Amino acid sequence: MKTITGTADVKARLSEFISRVRHGGERIIISRRGKPVAALISMEDLHRLENIKREENNKSRESEHPIMHAFGGWADRDDLDELVEIIYADRENASGREVDL
Repeated sequence: MKTITGTADVKARLSEFISRVRHGGERIIISRRGKPVAALISMEDLHRLENIKREENNKSRESEHPIMHAFGGWADRDDLDELVEIIYADRENASGREVDL
């Protein structure tokens, strides 16, 4: 079961909500100005979510090229082209060695 409540109500009744989450398996959605912004969930739910996230990350890593594991998964970065341009510009401006591009 889930309950939606405002931040002021959570501040006033936090202990009660923690008990409801911990012992009753309830999920508390906290809203601000009518929009959901956070949730109180049990540790069991949190562990379950973390395991799902870990499994998703493992699946995503399985699909990337093995060399990317050595570089911390740079394949996910969207600024690689910019980084390459910066490296080439620095190499061109470096004195003391010739660089063919």
